[in-house]
Amino acid sequence: MSSRKALPMGKQLELNDLVDQLVPLGFKDANTLTEQLAQHREMYAVLERIRRLESELKLRTTNGRPRADNVDRFVQWATANGCFCGKVRIMDHPIYGGLGLESTGPIGAGESVIEVPRALFFYVNNEQPYRQVLELMPGAMMKEQGNIILALALIMERFRKDSFWKPYLDVLPERYTTPLYYTPEDMIELRETAALESALKLCKNIARQYGFIKKFVQDKVDALKLTFTYDIFR
Repeated sequence: MSSRKALPMGKQLELNDLVDQLVPLGFKDANTLTEQLAQHREMYAVLERIRRLESELKLRTTNGRPRADNVDRFVQWATANGCFCGKVRIMDHPIYGGLGLESTGPIGAGESVIEVPRALFFYVNNEQPYRQVLELMPGAMMKEQGNIILALALIMERFRKDSFWKPYLDVLPERYTTPLYYTPEDMIELRETAALESALKLCKNIARQYGFIKKFVQDKVDALKLTFTYDIFR
């Protein structure tokens, strides 16, 4: 981590100020749909300024190759570590949104096609390199929202040069088709649907989590202070 460059002091202070603006917005009540949309636009504007600053860290979550080019290495790694995969293969299906499973022959009822050993379950334990996060992050947050510690662990592994999980991480998408990537204009398209309120709440919750964690890890978690950004977290 020491080889990564931090932002210049002036830009870091600007980023800190923006995070300080974001956090209270995430805890502000918005009762009507009009208020929720206005709040989303306000938070989105702050996050866009945050993203521009954090982009200067030049962090990449991929190895620069198309996901499909990483499949063979991933399959070799998974198989070598005890994963069984029969009668299915990973294929690129752009029409359906990218990589997916495709059968290579008839599959009988109840037939097992994939078996994954416990050694290939990604989970967080109380060993290095996760101990510092587990010990320092507020216990209540970790108990109530286990997805947060899992996300932080994935970020740590993504930027650890000798990570055991690199072949797996290299086949993950760089972005996802979720409301977290919607602009305020995209959100308006959901106005006549039941999905709008849930989408707004999701964006608000993730922004609030980002702001809280950013303030926390910046000074206390060495493995995350230069790699935890909003784009990578979402």
